[in-house]
Amino acid sequence: MINIITVNYPLNGDGIINTSIDGDETLLDADIVVFDPSEFSSLWNHAKKGDDNVRRLYSPTSDQIRNTFSSRRREVETLLENGKIIISFLHPTSGFKGEIGNESRYDIVSNYDFLPLRQDFFLGRLKSGTSSLNGAIKLNKSKSPFNQFFNAFKSQISYTSYFDLNATENPEYFILNKANKGIGVVLPVFEGLIVLLPSIEYERNNSKLVGVLRSCAKQFLTKNIQTPPPPWVKEFKLTGETELDSKASDIQIEIEKLQAKKIEIEEEKNEITQFKGLLFEQGNELEELVIKSFQKMGFDAENRKMDDLEHDVVFESAEGKGLAEIEGKDNDAVHISKLDQLNRAVDEDFELRGEYPQGILIGNHYRLTNPENRKEAFTEKVHIVAKKEFWSSYNL
Repeated sequence: MINIITVNYPLNGDGIINTSIDGDETLLDADIVVFDPSEFSSLWNHAKKGDDNVRRLYSPTSDQIRNTFSSRRREVETLLENGKIIISFLHPTSGFKGEIGNESRYDIVSNYDFLPLRQDFFLGRLKSGTSSLNGAIKLNKSKSPFNQFFNAFKSQISYTSYFDLNATENPEYFILNKANKGIGVVLPVFEGLIVLLPSIEYERNNSKLVGVLRSCAKQFLTKNIQTPPPPWVKEFKLTGETELDSKASDIQIEIEKLQAKKIEIEEEKNEITQFKGLLFEQGNELEELVIKSFQKMGFDAENRKMDDLEHDVVFESAEGKGLAEIEGKDNDAVHISKLDQLNRAVDEDFELRGEYPQGILIGNHYRLTNPENRKEAFTEKVHIVAKKEFWSSYNL
């Protein structure tokens, strides 16, 4: 018998134990644990919104709730380390800012903190959104052991949230909505699985759901179902265990040092490679790179925004002052309209300073094409007018 423990999602049946997130029952005897995080907000319903319209909860209540999640998370980690399955129905995130130890310090506590996953896996990515339309969901290209859940309940699934990313090429997201956003996920964690399922209409006597979950789990669970070691086992140390822990800790310190060095080198590399964007960027990104390029060449350069004036680049050196307008075109040359804009910008600058700056038109033409295969950067009319006005034009 595959044993199931539910947390705030009571079900009837043999081999099932029902408890709550703050219940006394251990989860460590389960092969499958089923959570319903939509029910956990009852722990902080009394949290009050502050001046910033954010829910806040203070010690000791906030500490108690945080400890409740930490305790359940430790049990979940132990189960996953022993090859078990953790199932959670997906619902929108909820939570509060909780005071830590009566010290006027706060962190975010969310209804998914029982899982050993980074908070940002859910916060900011899991969006509220519903659909009850038949055929509005589909299986992704995967061989998930929980595909059977989709086949059994596809006409009853009415999801309440989705992961805001295109999950088509990520087989872990095994159920998608019509916009290819993930609404069902299977994540290998340690030796077990975390399974995030879209919600279905709740029924306590849902023998079909119990049967489907057990059937899906059979494909993954090992034949020899072992009892996860209880927490007190960690108090017993075998000969050599402490020494190996110390060696592993020393290696981890070295890894972190090397990782920090790697990040430093990557940042140094990115400082160089960002200028490749001069060949394919447009808009604000292109403007920023052009400004940095002028600065690399020794100019004082910046974007000008004042009142109703907005000029792409204003630059200055001992030789004088200039003003540049920048245009990136997907599959075309830079047109006369951009030169007209430069003309207006030069006149506006004259009104400010009393003298004309050098006007420069910078074009990233045919930016999606290999530079070796690009056509002329500026139209013929741009060249004619630029020569007539004694302006310089440059292509990237």
